[in-house]
Amino acid sequence: MSQLKIKQKGNGYAVASVGNLATFGGKDFLKDALSLTGMEVSFGTLAAGEAVPFNHKHKQNEELYIVLSGTGVFTLDGEDIAVESGDAVRIDPNVVRCNRNTGATPFTYICIQAKANSLEQCTATDGVIL
Repeated sequence: MSQLKIKQKGNGYAVASVGNLATFGGKDFLKDALSLTGMEVSFGTLAAGEAVPFNHKHKQNEELYIVLSGTGVFTLDGEDIAVESGDAVRIDPNVVRCNRNTGATPFTYICIQAKANSLEQCTATDGVIL
């Protein structure tokens, strides 16, 4: 069940919240709520001992996981990589992946997906100071 609440929408912007991350559980995708057009973003939490119940890969999208709290393991092409709060994990589309909580507290993260090799500009070349 989604915990995502749309707080405000305007012409060209939107604000949504999953609430207090300390009590957030499950997974919520932000694409539709925020009308995202160039990426998918989700909040995810795995309880102690919980794991994503399947391995997967992508056709086009690379993923960036930003670990907000807890400890876990990403299994990437069969290799276990330990992660903790403050870590960031980038994964190519074709890498088979899964993740699990290895701690006693919730493992909470943000996952950002975007088409691999699609970044044409970054802040230094895309930002306009007014």
